[in-house]
Amino acid sequence: MIPRGQLYISNSELLTGIFYCFTDGLQAQKTDFEYQNGKTLTCLSVRTAFDLVLTSLNFPAGSEILVTDINIPDMFKIMTAHHLVPIPLPVNKNTLSISAEQLESAITSTTKAILITHLFGAIMDTDEVNAIAQKHNIFVFEDCAQAYAGNLYEGSPATDVSMFSFGLIKTNTAVRGAIVKIKDPILYADVLSKNGQYPEQRTREFLHKLLKVISIKVLTTKIIYTVFYKLINASGKDFDNVLASLTKGFPNDQLLRQIRYRPSLANKKLLQHKMLRFKQDDIDARIQLANDILQNIPDHYKIGTLNKRHTHWVLPIETQDPNGLIHYLLINGFDASQKASSLIKQPGWDYIPAQDDLTLENLVYLPVYPAMSTKDRNRLTQLLNSFKA
Repeated sequence: MIPRGQLYISNSELLTGIFYCFTDGLQAQKTDFEYQNGKTLTCLSVRTAFDLVLTSLNFPAGSEILVTDINIPDMFKIMTAHHLVPIPLPVNKNTLSISAEQLESAITSTTKAILITHLFGAIMDTDEVNAIAQKHNIFVFEDCAQAYAGNLYEGSPATDVSMFSFGLIKTNTAVRGAIVKIKDPILYADVLSKNGQYPEQRTREFLHKLLKVISIKVLTTKIIYTVFYKLINASGKDFDNVLASLTKGFPNDQLLRQIRYRPSLANKKLLQHKMLRFKQDDIDARIQLANDILQNIPDHYKIGTLNKRHTHWVLPIETQDPNGLIHYLLINGFDASQKASSLIKQPGWDYIPAQDDLTLENLVYLPVYPAMSTKDRNRLTQLLNSFKA
């Protein structure tokens, strides 16, 4: 069976991380990153960065944040914890962007910020969003957790805060960690100070995660993955839930308590190691893989076709029969899923769906990754073409 994905970390990088865990007390090392036109710092997660910046901004209770209506639940929870009101804006399924017109029409006297979320590796055009924000004196967050692509995109220079994730299932993962870029030096200094007051993640905890990743990598080899799938089903457990428990970054309900830490030195050193050695060719290979499949399947499957900077972190397709397609691919050896992502859709109170709005109910995530053989790519394409919804 073809597993639904592979982690973006090599065995040698995992061993490097383990080495850092056993040597982190021997040498203090500065590992925060400096980018042109702004300062950046490392955080435990994008959730941590978002929480830190909101704490520093200290918007009045009841302030509104205009948000991309699709994101992980924790981002909405963080806004609520800061007594802020998220105002969801629909994502167009063809561009994977929000409408500038809808954005401007949603602005009120209590709107304080905009949270842009790039989805699936597609990078939306932020120029109009930033222009509208500057016109109304509104703060702009850019959630790039799914959009890391090396030097192809480092966040918009006009955006106030850009956040990149290097969590377990993300591109160029360091198992945990995030890089946040903050334009305003005064805000940066305050966020840096607040982050510095957090307790440091225990090295032992990071070592445990590294060892867990080794087991996940073994598990996602074809033969072992097939046996594991059969054993879980035979036990009566839900396979999607079991996999989610292995990869979920913050697994219980005490979200703020879990995210208010600094990454360990070993974590930061592994993140820096990976950033300095990132292979840009990996993104090119991923884009080519997606194109190889998408150009040979019917148009009704495709989303995001009008996005000009799509790097295909994952490859979701749309179908009117997601359960049927998942079953069809599964019996033919491909573990597709609707639960490859923890994204949810947060509709507004007066939300009236439009035909081109992106929904999650009909999406199926294909099990593809750059190391996939040409034979498997062609076989998957043939199956998609032969499936009758």
